[in-house]
Formats: sequence, structure tokens, C-alpha cells
Amino acid sequence: MSCPLFIGIDVSSKENTVCCLSNDDEKRPLARFRVMNNRPGILELRDRVNSLLEKHNFDSLLFGLEHTGCYSTHAAMYLQQHLEFNCPYMKVYKFNPGLIKQFKKAHFLDAPKNDRIDAWYIAARLKSGHLPHPFTWSEPLLALQRLTRARYHLIQNLVRESNVLMSNMYLKCVITL
Repeated sequence: MSCPLFIGIDVSSKENTVCCLSNDDEKRPLARFRVMNNRPGILELRDRVNSLLEKHNFDSLLFGLEHTGCYSTHAAMYLQQHLEFNCPYMKVYKFNPGLIKQFKKAHFLDAPKNDRIDAWYIAARLKSGHLPHPFTWSEPLLALQRLTRARYHLIQNLVRESNVLMSNMYLKCVITL
């Protein structure tokens, strides 16, 4: 029988709030802690997760993060590619924040909004199944994403400046007539 460890991480610019759940207890987390959102913090996360893996003999590890732009992308990349865990099976999932919000609303209507509770909901969402595709790091894909966003930004600026020019030309033509 599979014995996974579900780890929900609420990522912010300064620190990551972590909640670890198992299949044994539905609502009580195995561990809750905060680590800084930097390299020493992610190494501390690795050490704490490895100690949980050794203590409870989990055979798979599932990380869940809300997709919050660059903060979650760097954390997911680091978890997937640079950290070694004492576990044969490990996956990283990034959730759309809207999915977590809907999951929270569907299960508990009056839940407060804070980082500790959000980390628990991310771990509970992992535990519930129906997961998106796992996160995969691809430098060409990231480069293409950045180029596409830069092009979109340039086109938006060009449209805005064209509209200003056309409105000024219209006013000039109307006033001279």
C-alpha cells in the first residue's frame, strides 16, 4: 500500500509556510513550519522533510505550491532539480490560486485567510487527488514564455501610443475645420 507524504507550501516573497499531511490523520498535520524564501531556507526545508521521511517511512513525496509567478517557479524548480530527498518517488505540482480558493470554499465556507491555513489547503488539495500535470522545468519553455510576455507588453505599448496619436490627429483635424 502506498504511503505518501503531502506537502503544501504557501510561497511568498520573504518566507514559505509549509504544512505536511499524511493519509493517516485527515485534518491534523504531521508538521508545520516556516522557512525563508532563499537558498538556506529551501535547504532547511529539505532537511526537515528528510527527517519526516526517515521517521515515518513514506514511500512517495508530493509537493504542492500555488502558482504565484517567479516566487513559486524558483521554489518548484529547486525542489524538482536541485534537492535530494530520501524517497524513490517525488513530484512537484503547481496549482492555480483559483483552484485552491474554490477547494477552500467547497469544503469550509468560513475558513480564515492566512498562510498557515493556505498551506494546509494546498496539502489537502494534493491529498484529494485529481492533480494537474506535474511541474517540469524547461529552459527553452521559460525563454519562450519570457519572449512572448515581452512581445505582448511591446504590442500593448504600441497600441496605446497609436491611440494617443490618432486621438490627437483627430482633434487637430476637427479644430482646423
